[in-house]
Amino acid sequence: MSDNKIGTYLVIDLEMTGLNPFQNGVIEVWAIVMNDACEIIGEFFMDLCPPDNIIIDPSSLVYNGFTLDRIAAGKSYEEFCDFWEAFMETHFPNGKKPVMVGQFIAADLAFLGSVFHHARIHKLYEKLGNDIIDTKSIANQANAIARYNKASLPFKSTSLSKPHGISETLHLSEYTAHTAKGDIMATREALMKFLKFKI
Repeated sequence: MSDNKIGTYLVIDLEMTGLNPFQNGVIEVWAIVMNDACEIIGEFFMDLCPPDNIIIDPSSLVYNGFTLDRIAAGKSYEEFCDFWEAFMETHFPNGKKPVMVGQFIAADLAFLGSVFHHARIHKLYEKLGNDIIDTKSIANQANAIARYNKASLPFKSTSLSKPHGISETLHLSEYTAHTAKGDIMATREALMKFLKFKI
C-alpha cells in the first residue's frame, strides 16, 4: 500500500436524531483523513437509517434539515459498518490508530459507539484509539488561561455556530452550519488555526 494513503488524523462529525446516544441515532457520518501536514488524503460520507427502536426528535430534523424520507433511504447500521471498516483499513492499516479530531468529539464518539453496539460489531470502536484533539476543548482551554491571567476571554462562545463562537472568532471560511461536512471542514480549519493560535 502506498504511504500517501496512510493517515495520522481522523476528523469526524455526525448528524443525529437527538442528543441522547441511548435513545437517539446517527443519520449522517462525514469523516476526513489527514496526514501530518493536515492535508486531506481520504474522505467518507454516508447517510444512515437507524433501527426502528431509535427515537427521532422532530426538533433535530429542523436543526439538521433531514427529512424522514432521506433517513429511510440511508444505509443500515450493519451496512455502514462494512463500509466504515474498509475505509479505516485503507487509511489506518495493520492496527494503526488515528488521532481523533472533532468539535465536542466526545458526543460523536458516544454516538458512533452506539452504532457499533446496535450492529453488534464492537471491534470497530477499538480501532478508533484514545488520542483525541477537541477544538471545543482547545477554545475552552484558551478561555481558562485567560481567566487565570485575568485577561479578556478570546472566545465568548466555544460553539462553532453561535455568535462570537469559534467560527466567527477565528474567521473560518469553510463553514456551512449544521451539516456534517460543513462542521468537518470548519473543524479542520479551526485546528490548523489553533496550531498557530497565541493566547
